Order: sequence, then structure tokens, then C-alpha cells
Amino acid sequence: MIYKDASKPVQERVEDLLGKMTLKEKVAQLYCAVTIGGAKTINSLKENHKHGIGTLSFLNSSLSGDNKNDMKTLRDLQKFFVEETRLGIPALVHNEGIAGAQIPEATTFPQSINVASTWEPELAQKIGEVVKKQLMAYGIRAVHSPLFDLGRDPRWGRIGETYGEDPYLVAQMGMSYVKGVQGDNQVMAAAKHFVGYGNAEGGRNGGEQQIGERKLLDTYSFPFEAAIHEANIMGIMNSYGILNDQAVSTSKWLLTNILRDKLGFNGLVVADYGSVTHANARYRVAENKKDTAILALKAGMDVEQPSNTCYQYLVEAVESGEIEETYIDRSVRRVLETKFKLGLFENPYEIGDFYEEINKTEYEELSKEIAEKSIVMVKNEKNILPLKKNLKIAVIGPSSDNKTNFFGGYSSVGTASTTSRDFDRSEEDNYIKSAYTASITEYKDGLKEFGIVFDDQPSPQQKEMIIAMIKRNAAKSDKLYKSAEEFVGRYYPNCKSVKEVLEEEFGKENILHANGCDIKKAIDNGIEEAKTVVEAADIVIAVLGGRESMRDPEATAGENKDNINIDLEKPQREMMEEIFKLNKPVVSVIIDGRPLSTPLISKKSQAVLYSWLPAQSGAQAIVNILTGKCNPSGKLPVTVLKDRGQIPMYNSRLPFFVEINDWAEYIDSDKNTPLYPFGYGLSYTQFEYSDLNLNTNVASDGILKVCFNIKNVGEFKGDEITQVYIRDCVSSTARPVKQLVGFAKVGLDTNETKEVIFEVDMRQLAFHDLNMEQVVEPGKMEIFIGASSQDIRLQGVFDIIGEKIIVERKVFSSKVTIK
Repeated sequence: MIYKDASKPVQERVEDLLGKMTLKEKVAQLYCAVTIGGAKTINSLKENHKHGIGTLSFLNSSLSGDNKNDMKTLRDLQKFFVEETRLGIPALVHNEGIAGAQIPEATTFPQSINVASTWEPELAQKIGEVVKKQLMAYGIRAVHSPLFDLGRDPRWGRIGETYGEDPYLVAQMGMSYVKGVQGDNQVMAAAKHFVGYGNAEGGRNGGEQQIGERKLLDTYSFPFEAAIHEANIMGIMNSYGILNDQAVSTSKWLLTNILRDKLGFNGLVVADYGSVTHANARYRVAENKKDTAILALKAGMDVEQPSNTCYQYLVEAVESGEIEETYIDRSVRRVLETKFKLGLFENPYEIGDFYEEINKTEYEELSKEIAEKSIVMVKNEKNILPLKKNLKIAVIGPSSDNKTNFFGGYSSVGTASTTSRDFDRSEEDNYIKSAYTASITEYKDGLKEFGIVFDDQPSPQQKEMIIAMIKRNAAKSDKLYKSAEEFVGRYYPNCKSVKEVLEEEFGKENILHANGCDIKKAIDNGIEEAKTVVEAADIVIAVLGGRESMRDPEATAGENKDNINIDLEKPQREMMEEIFKLNKPVVSVIIDGRPLSTPLISKKSQAVLYSWLPAQSGAQAIVNILTGKCNPSGKLPVTVLKDRGQIPMYNSRLPFFVEINDWAEYIDSDKNTPLYPFGYGLSYTQFEYSDLNLNTNVASDGILKVCFNIKNVGEFKGDEITQVYIRDCVSSTARPVKQLVGFAKVGLDTNETKEVIFEVDMRQLAFHDLNMEQVVEPGKMEIFIGASSQDIRLQGVFDIIGEKIIVERKVFSSKVTIK
């Protein structure tokens, strides 16, 4: 058969197989199923998916923690589809991967906001390469990563999963991860969430978004477009929510007109969990599940996930003439093409040795390196850091002797206690209430087997039955561990707390410890205990912040865990107010996925570090920075605010006043600027910029060459992240006050000088004009080069000359050479 012949072209194999498929077999390729593990899952899938399946969910929420058993389950499931269905089409099995493969024992990496803080796209690519190898060795060939959302609202619980606020930085980091994880079509990455997901009103996860089409194309779509054309992304996942009054999951305008026709994507679109059902159950743009399926498929949604709640009605819809079979064929072709490109028909099972992969020490070292390079030092008054020797140190704070807080919500640790339904909960931070809502809408059909049948709303008696079932299921567990803490101890035994590493470094006798408070709760006598150890110490290390998780009661962020408070939680602020009164030098370390506004901490501490979510080697990385074993080099990928009332405030804003650095005109003038600007970060050394040289005239289709020198004039070897911004002086539409067009990390010994050369194609500056044509306009441009978006060291001007040109596609990346 042609479709089983690997020597034949992919399209020929696709058409051959498609021609052999029944309608039911075709529609089955548009389904997904969630695995739970063991014989029950296998038997259920055999019964319910005898015609095959498109994708298979194998997230950490599905796993028991017994990797050998879970790998056997996955192999048995795949063996069923390959050997026991009529056509033998393998399932495309997916997992998560922004912080490492979402599998117990797989290498965990710092969260995406950490990776962005390194400003080293090469590190993102290295993460992707590790994730690829470990997933393939497990038998998984697709990953729902990375996020290309812009993180501009610190209330949003998922901002730590993003690569920051700037479309250029997000594109560079995301594309590099995609190149690493996809390799040579070995794993399918899914860029998400298309589109504007992080821009929801009020920072409410999956909420309403209003984005003008020009902003949508030039800003929010930019990273996706870059991934399509520079990284050959194979998959796209839609966003939750409503964009410009359209449910994203059923929007032809977004999924076809914009994504495919305008941006040029020709791969597979997979649904975020439950997002297809939202169109009917939440947003009410469809009357029933069959109508929802028709709308979504016609719009361009290829595969419904995590189940076939709506798409199960597509066979009936075709047979009744409500939708043409050509729409089914269109999406099935994309599914089959993806599977053929991945080589699934030839190699549907594990490729590599999972245990060999997870035991490679270089992967653990890579995780530590990223954690070290991602730590951003925003204050170091009187050079209190690096720490001197022979100190007695008070270590306080809720994350001072805690390990789980180092891990992101989508890491294997962060999802240790989740279920598949947690990925599709409502935004309300109340598990029972949100699970109940999901049960009577998206999962209503599943209640029938328990004798619970209703039209619109359950009866009071039925409601009691459903809630009782939710509570019972929440208490059930087939896992080898009972908590995230136990999970870390079992699968990441080398992970240590900051207290433990400091004891190793300075000796236990010199480390005095008291938590003082929990993340969100006061501890009886906790502040007094903290004061006692502080009074006996020379210096204080306060390890503060939050917890990113879908489930943890202490969680302050995570999916469906949006937080109106963008500062530390009240018990931590109250504790620190008392500690500062003791007049001991304080070094504050913030562990959090969100860019917390910390005005009190920033004002009163002698030093402040944003460590984000540094993963399994996070404590060692933090102590290496504190002691000077590593020179901090991280810079902020987001703007850190003083107050939530400033939201939104980000660097590439449109002009507000005449002066380029004017942000706002609030009555309280202290709130007119951010706490820390985008691109900011300190080092233990200092850098001097000089000798700017650039073209004065550049053709509208030409390349600007920018040269300058950087010298390390301090006492430590260090890395400087230099940033290049351009401003259009006069344009047909308002343009950003500073557009990031390039950056580079420059390593310098003391007294060493290096030349940095950027080449910026003018098509990077293309935007949609008043006629919605993508153009490069001639005119005067200003260029800014600096250590942050506000710390500008060199600046100049040049002119774009010639005629206005219309460009079909932007150039997405500048080139840099360091001599």
C-alpha cells in the first residue's frame, strides 16, 4: 500500500490513505482522548475508538509516577491503534514541555520567564532539544509548547509561562525553542495561544479581548508569524476566550483568514482543552454541540481536545447534509500529513532510552546554568552583594526552606496533583464550584452513566449528587505520591532549599532560620520567631514570593489562578515591615512567576533579586549569585510596576507626551513611571559604551549596519545584554516610542573591549498603514542602544530613503556579530 511506503512523497501517502478511509475513520482522526493509565484506559479506548484516533493526551495528570508502568500503558495503547484498527494509523501523543517534559524524573527547567530573562535564545533551543529527546524516549511525539503570548498583565496567572512582554523578544526565544524541540520533524511543537490570550480584560484567564486588527497583526501575531516562517512550526493551538466578540475556537476570521491566509500557516490546528465546547456552553454562539462542531471545523479547527465532546456529532452532520465531507477531508489531510512528516507510521513507539536521557548530568547542569543566568538583580546598595565570608545569616520567608515553590505550574512538579479537567476550569478560584460548572456543561454527557439526566440545569438533588462525586474523585489517586512535596523528594532528590545550600556554603552554625509566615497565611508567633533570628544575625536573606499551581491552596498564580494583588501577599508584607524595623541589612529574593510589584521591599532592602521559578537547581543558582560564584547577568523581559493601577504599562507603548520617556499623567507623580523598566538588570561589574557608527541613509528594502564598542570597566568578569531600539519619527500611523529590533549578550573580562555589529533589515520595521497594507515608509528614524529600554548609552539618527514599499512578509530577526 502506498501510504505505508516511506519512500513515497508525503502528499501521495496522504491521498492514498484518505481514499481508503470511511467517514467514521476520518472523523476519528479529529478526536482526542485523555489517558488515565492501566487496563481501564486501554479497554475504554479500544471500545470507544475502534476507528482510530487523532491525538492522545498523555500529560503528567495522566501518569501514576511509575514510569515503567506508564510507558508500558502508552506502548499498549499505541500498539492497539497500530495493530488492531483497520488501517493501523498511529496516535499522535502529546505532552507539555515549556519547563521540561511533563513527566516524573524528566529534567525540569526554569520557567519561560526565566529563560527570557537570560536573553539567550540559544538556551531556549537547548531546552527544546532536551525535551525532544526525553519525550521521544517515552513514546511521545507532540508538545503543547511554547507560549507565544505577550505577558503584559501581572494579574494574569500565566504570565510566568510567557517569554515576556515584547513581541521581538518573545519571537526570538520561542522560535529557538521550536527549532530545538522539533528538530528534523521529530516532534510537533504547538505554538500557543492563538491569539491575544494574555491580553484578556482584567487579566482574567480566558476572558474577553478587544484588539484592533492592526495591533493584532503587527504586535500579537508577530511571534506566531515568525515561528511559521523562521521555525517551520508544525502546530498551532488556539486561545481560550472571546476576541473582538468572536469565540476564538469557532472564528473563521482568526483560524483561517488571519492564521492561514494572512500569516501563511499550513500545519495542524489543535484545540486548547475544552475550548471548542466553550463556544456552546459558555459563550453561547452555538445552540448545541453538533452546531458547535460544525462551526469549529468550518472555521479551521482541525482536532478537538481533550475529547470528542462536540466532534462526535460530525458523522451525523455529514450524513444529514449539514456540513460537506470536504471539510472533514481538509482537516484529516492535515492530521495525516503531520503524522507522516513525524515518521509515526515507521516509528510509532519509543525512540531512545528514557532512563539514559534523564540521568545525563549535562541536562542538570543546563538547568542550573539557565537558573543562574535568569536571575535579575535590580538593586545592590553599597555593593552588599556578593556576600562576605564569616557572616551569621538569618534566612527567613515562606520559600526559604521550600523546594516546590521553585517550579512552574506547567512543570512536572507543578502538575503533580492536577487532573485533566484542571486545564479547562473556569477562571473562578473555587475548585468545587468550577468543577461543578464544567461537569454540567462540557462533561454533561458523562453524567448519564450515573443516572443523572437533565435538560438545562440539574435538580437540587442531582446537584448534590454531582458535587459529592466531584469530592470523591478529588480525593482519589492512583499515583505513587500524595503531594507535590513528596513528588519532589521522590523524583528530584538532588533538589535543595535555599536554607540547605546556604548551610553547605557557610556552615549550619552560621545559618539561623525561621519561615516567619506562609505564602498567604500568618504563622502563630511566626513574626516573633523571625525577629529573634534576625536580631542574632549580621545579615538577612528573605526568600519571598508566591506559588504557581493550578491546585495548591497556597497558589498565588497559575492557570485559572489570576490574582488582583500584584505585590507580595499580606502576611509577607506584614512580616517584612517588622523585620525592616530591626535595621539589619536585608537581601530580598523573589520567587514567583509573576513580575511582582514590591515597592516596600525595593525601598527597604539593600539588595533585591528576581529569581522567578528557577526549578530543580534553583537554590544552588541563587546562592551562587549571592556569593559571587556567578555574576548576575539577567535582565527583565517585562516591565515591573509600582501599583496595579498602572496596568497596562509596557515598553513598546505608543507615544503619550512629547518626551519619549513620559509614561503617564497620574495625580500621584510617583506612579507615572514603572518600578523597574523592561530590559533592566544589574551586574557586579560595569560596562561602558562608545564609538557608535551607523549608516545615515538606508533604502526602504535595505539593511542598516550599526557598530559600537562595549568595555568592561569594573572589577569582575561579566556579561552585558545590549539592546537596540528604533523609533519612527513621523509615520502614517502611531508607532511605538521604542521598538526592540535586536539584542546580544556580550561576555567581557575586566578591561576587555568588544565590537558589536548589528544588521537590521528595514522590513523588520514594516507595519500596516491606514490602508491595511504592510509597508516600509521612508523617513527619519532614531536609534537607541543601551543597557535597558531606559538606560540608553548611545543614540543616533538615520533616514530610510526611496519609495514606500509594500512587503508581503516581514523580516523577523536582525543579525549580530561580536568581535
